[in-house]
Amino acid sequence: MDNKERNMIKARELQAKGHTQKEIGEKLGVCERTVRNYLKDVPAPRKKRKRESKLAPHYAFIDAKIKENPYFNCELLYDDLLKIGYTGKISILRDYVSRVRREVLTEAVIRFETVPGHQAQVDWKEHGRHLVDGELKNLYQFMMTLGFSRKPYIQFTTSMKSEVLLRCHINAFRYFGGVPETILYDNMKTAFVADENGDFQVQKDLLRFASHYGFSAERCRVRRPQTKGKVERSIGYSMTNFWPRVKDGPLSIDSLNGEGLNWIESIMVKRISGLNESRRTRFEIEKQYLKPLPIIEPDIRASIPCMVNRESCIIYETNKYSVNPCFIGKIVELRVDSDSRAAEVFAENKSIKRFILEKPGSPARVITSEDRDEIEKRHRQDRDRLDKIRSVKRKVKSGVEVDIRHPSFYDSVIEMEASI
Repeated sequence: MDNKERNMIKARELQAKGHTQKEIGEKLGVCERTVRNYLKDVPAPRKKRKRESKLAPHYAFIDAKIKENPYFNCELLYDDLLKIGYTGKISILRDYVSRVRREVLTEAVIRFETVPGHQAQVDWKEHGRHLVDGELKNLYQFMMTLGFSRKPYIQFTTSMKSEVLLRCHINAFRYFGGVPETILYDNMKTAFVADENGDFQVQKDLLRFASHYGFSAERCRVRRPQTKGKVERSIGYSMTNFWPRVKDGPLSIDSLNGEGLNWIESIMVKRISGLNESRRTRFEIEKQYLKPLPIIEPDIRASIPCMVNRESCIIYETNKYSVNPCFIGKIVELRVDSDSRAAEVFAENKSIKRFILEKPGSPARVITSEDRDEIEKRHRQDRDRLDKIRSVKRKVKSGVEVDIRHPSFYDSVIEMEASI
């Protein structure tokens, strides 16, 4: 503070105490005109020294994390910053992340907004190995998110096979009450496969499924994962808001799926950042534009060709299951429902057998009573036929005349014996 500023402040203090301008001038050693100028001028505000935030050197690091995942947990981000030299508090970080997150989400909303009923986005989240229903298994999370309303559907599974993916689709369509025009996927092998030219084509099972439900399967642009950012944000939200609530408790597929749907209903009333509307409000609009569900659901079961062996059994997952012995030596089709473990056997496009699969690797041998009776009957017929064949062979070898009506009779006898 210079001498002039000090005199100005002192003059105002003396004036407030009732001193005249002449008295003030005498005390300050200046003329009355100068005193009048002191009292007329307003003192300049004291300039505060602007301090740089402790977080400033790390803005680029934080921005990159939030742009990659807008719902990145602040506590995890705080731990990362401490490792690279941040010395501030987490409250400063939360304030800054909140501003960046709003900007990122608003930009994403503006750039990738879709009309009602036009698009849904699908993705998987892998949770690693967990004790699920009493067994150590890989755990996966399926997510489908409607583009306009952002309403998600969540389902936990222990497999990402094609039939599991399609089953999740069916459950999602039931949950939404309809089907969108298009569904967007990334490079998952159960959705798209590369042809001999390196071009990606819709996987045949998904193509048949999409045709049945009347939607178009599309692949997101290469190196542009933000084109399915809505489902990415749904997964990110579930990982920070839902998964931490259940991951430390006993896990079962049924309970996870039930709690997952309850969680979705709890977030439906929350306003979507950048839109100022809730998912519920927007879904009331979007559901009117979804295509109706078909009356008949498609058969999405896995199809496995199986040879019926000499024991009149097919083998699947090291277990044996009987079929009618008239199919011995023939290839039949086994269709398996991964969810219920229900199996059905087809021969010549007709269903010939239904059963529930045993635990893989038991090994079990399941012979039904009707098959057992037919198998025993077949064995008796085969023994009688074999006895006749051996009798004919003995007569031929001994030179006894045999009534052979067909020239190829002897060759067929030999072949029949070899097949038994």
